[in-house]
Amino acid sequence: MKSVALISFFLFLSLSAIYLFGLSPAAAKPPQTPESTDATQVLKATYGPPFGFYPTEFTARANTSVRLEVTALENGRGCMGSIMLPDFSPKIETFVKGKTHVFEFTPTAGTYYITCAMGIPHATITVR
Repeated sequence: MKSVALISFFLFLSLSAIYLFGLSPAAAKPPQTPESTDATQVLKATYGPPFGFYPTEFTARANTSVRLEVTALENGRGCMGSIMLPDFSPKIETFVKGKTHVFEFTPTAGTYYITCAMGIPHATITVR
């Protein structure tokens, strides 16, 4: 019985590490480029199976309004079940199945992280 629990725990930690370090199949995809609606760039992502947060890389134009829309396909669980953009807002959202979380900001050039409440990255936004 202890062996089953230990193996299950090891598999859970291994999968978490794979996603944390960007080694999931989602990380192999090219960065998402924004859709444009008038003067706002729209970045869209999902949270849920099979990849967790997807896509994990975005690009955007500097000094232009950005709207990040993240749709939860499942309820958030644990640390990675929340989302925030620490460089732009102190707002922390917990993923709720079916809800689209919206963040609006205007970035300057640089790299910014989409994180959980503890600061562990879900994804990056590269702004040029």
